[in-house]
Amino acid sequence: MKKQDLLEFVYEKSKVKPAVAKKVIQSLIRAIAESVQNGDKVTLTGLGTFRIKVRKAKVARNMQTGEAVRLPEGKKISFKPSLSFKQILKI
Repeated sequence: MKKQDLLEFVYEKSKVKPAVAKKVIQSLIRAIAESVQNGDKVTLTGLGTFRIKVRKAKVARNMQTGEAVRLPEGKKISFKPSLSFKQILKI
């Protein structure tokens, strides 16, 4: 499902104008992104939790040369699905 498909789904299910559905979806995405970027954890009951995880600095190996390479500390976004969402998906 792409963003346009999601917009059409919201439009059909909620019976709001397409422009309103688009604004709601864009606002939701923006709110999640800004909150996570500010270091907040975003929990959507029934869906899951978005947050930033810190990856510690480490030494890795170049697989071709065997040379040690230092990887700096970094950040990544994490999504953990809620139990109810997992149950819906049966995973």
